[in-house]
Amino acid sequence: MRHAAAAASCVALVALLAAASASAGIGVRASAGLGYVSYGDFNDFVAHLDDVVLAANGASGTISSMHWVGEFGGEITAPLVPMLDLGIGFGIIRGSSDFTFSAGGDRFDYKHTVTAYPVTATAYAKLPLVPFAKPYAFAGVGVYYANASFDEEGTSGGSSSGFSAELTKWGFGLHGGAGLSFALVPRASLDLGVKGRWAKIRGLRGTATATDGAKTDVFLAYYKDADGAPQFGPESTADAAKYGEGSVDLSGVAFTLTLRVVF
Repeated sequence: MRHAAAAASCVALVALLAAASASAGIGVRASAGLGYVSYGDFNDFVAHLDDVVLAANGASGTISSMHWVGEFGGEITAPLVPMLDLGIGFGIIRGSSDFTFSAGGDRFDYKHTVTAYPVTATAYAKLPLVPFAKPYAFAGVGVYYANASFDEEGTSGGSSSGFSAELTKWGFGLHGGAGLSFALVPRASLDLGVKGRWAKIRGLRGTATATDGAKTDVFLAYYKDADGAPQFGPESTADAAKYGEGSVDLSGVAFTLTLRVVF
């Protein structure tokens, strides 16, 4: 009986491995998701504006923090060994915050947008099968091209002044997580996943263009003024010694839905 049970176990194990190998091949993954990022420098700045500055000036609205961002990506995967795939992917992460304040004929418009383009390498490990789905775990690295834009315009007495700025930088990131894969047809599946990411990008540089057309070389700054209030945004590179360096912090967690097709 023991030998029969052992033989049955071996047959079941071989069958599971064969089933896993049968789905091996070059694959394409297309994913969409919603991520929650920390972006501490900007969100600290916004919290101070909402709680102190806007309230003191009688503003009824608030500037929205930037936590929830959209994520989209595509990836090509290939098997390394029967239970391990390697994927090379490209994606986009985007979030924005804006605010308009009007009082006594004066108006102030503000908008900040962050867009990042990650290029990633990810290893996918297939875990033991469960009755209703195929679980997997993954980990990888990436390089991120971050773009931070700022648009500010104030209107008073019929005249306007402000600027628009765009700053960019390549940065490094790590990611990992797990998911469940549900078969749709023999070579296509729908995956539900959760991903953790660390990607804090510093050193953004760019150009600010004033309303009158004047251009200034700027860097992304984060510092506290004489009153201890956090300040975040583009500052002239000529004043870099006066201010601290800011960052675009995309670290956080994302929930994704992925369509995977194996050829």
